[in-house]
Amino acid sequence: MDALIEGFKQFIKKRGLKYTSEREEILREILSTKDHFDVDTLYLQLKSKNSKISKASIYRTIPLLIEGGYIQEVYKKGGQSYYEVTLNKRPHLHFICIKCSEVKEAYDPRLNELIDDLERASNYRFLTFHLEIFGLCPSCREGKVSHETQ
Repeated sequence: MDALIEGFKQFIKKRGLKYTSEREEILREILSTKDHFDVDTLYLQLKSKNSKISKASIYRTIPLLIEGGYIQEVYKKGGQSYYEVTLNKRPHLHFICIKCSEVKEAYDPRLNELIDDLERASNYRFLTFHLEIFGLCPSCREGKVSHETQ
């Protein structure tokens, strides 16, 4: 994790911004998160650890982490953006239920091949991407009410 922190520090300095302990604390918390997260959840996690970080600091740091390739926005639910760590994460799909907003991830090794082929053919250097498929989860498709609707 120290190498990631140092890389972020250099990224911030190259942008002409001040590297702060708050930004580092936010990044450390995000890197320890295994699931998708939103700003409110991240804020509560930090507060539970007696952090003095404000929501405003988190909102200001999120775009820097996206630009630096550390995280990406993966979906929105109820007007709230959800993010995930992109470092060392293999390509995957997000299945999003349009009725209950449940999100499942799916991995397929063919995605790696497809993305590599597209990168070579386009002559772009892909930094990040996300794939979303919208539909109905099995419970909603069968009319079961096992999810909280939003």
